[in-house]
Amino acid sequence: MAKENLLTYLQAGLAKLDFDGDLDLSWQKAERTFTLELTFYAQNLAGQEIIDASGVDSDQEIISFVDAILLYDEQKPAEFDTADYLACLPFAGKAGWTKQQAAGFLAYLQEVVDNGQADLLDFLNEDSETIFELKFDEEQLAKWVAKQNLSGNLAYPKF
Repeated sequence: MAKENLLTYLQAGLAKLDFDGDLDLSWQKAERTFTLELTFYAQNLAGQEIIDASGVDSDQEIISFVDAILLYDEQKPAEFDTADYLACLPFAGKAGWTKQQAAGFLAYLQEVVDNGQADLLDFLNEDSETIFELKFDEEQLAKWVAKQNLSGNLAYPKF
């Protein structure tokens, strides 16, 4: 059996999250990054015209909203635009993350997707909500990490 690493730990943890959308974790080996794409789906029963950040409008019955979180090697930073991501989180090169960091991230991610789904439904069903965007608070993440009582490291995976 292969030794648990950052990728396998996150994959297993993501599979356990309670989320009706899609969570897609991809590994960009050459860039030494991971991208976690979060896709939310909601019914647009009223047929509201929704205009996305690119200016594209849609009145589809099912709408989707996609955002992403980037995990990057702080020792070999890839070029990326932080504005393209909900959050950009470093890991410590080959050492990866501690289990405490990874468990805290997954616990906080559950809160992010729960709040995001509720906010998306509010956006679709309440006239007072004119903008929908996911929220990621690094201070909240730090609190979730601090709550975890795990030891050990989750190394960056070997190719």
